[in-house]
Amino acid sequence: MSRQELDVIDKGILVALQGDLDITPEPYALIAENLEISEAEVIRRIKRMQATGVIRRLGAMIRHIEAGIGFNGMVVWKVEPGRVEEVGQMLASFPEVSHCYERPPFGKLGGTLFTMVHASSENECLNIVRRMAEACGTGEYEILFSRRELKKISMTYFVEPDDANG
Repeated sequence: MSRQELDVIDKGILVALQGDLDITPEPYALIAENLEISEAEVIRRIKRMQATGVIRRLGAMIRHIEAGIGFNGMVVWKVEPGRVEEVGQMLASFPEVSHCYERPPFGKLGGTLFTMVHASSENECLNIVRRMAEACGTGEYEILFSRRELKKISMTYFVEPDDANG
């Protein structure tokens, strides 16, 4: 689906999805009510936009500090090019990892895999990273610890459903 194929209803759904959803067993019901369509139609359109790549994924964003998971470390892993896929999948499988990306070489080691590790303390974070290193057989990594959160929001792609330039 190209951008030109998004109608006002699709854009309305995207506007709603880029914000906070109600904590309810039927989170799409209010979207449907506001757009004056059925909840089934909202779900059908979301599935279509996922299938066509307009929506890559839907996910919840936890306010981790309020949940007691206030310590984060971005780990930069140096991994041989031929093992990036294998090691990346292994690292991404850890429940404490929220993000796992391959990027151009960075830092003193020239690491190319990046993982964001969440823990309740620095010591716990260090232990998790050690377990990860053992599991994937690489000991070359750097940890960039978060000092404070300056911004954490979902991306805004459309301001209004009929915003043709949004």
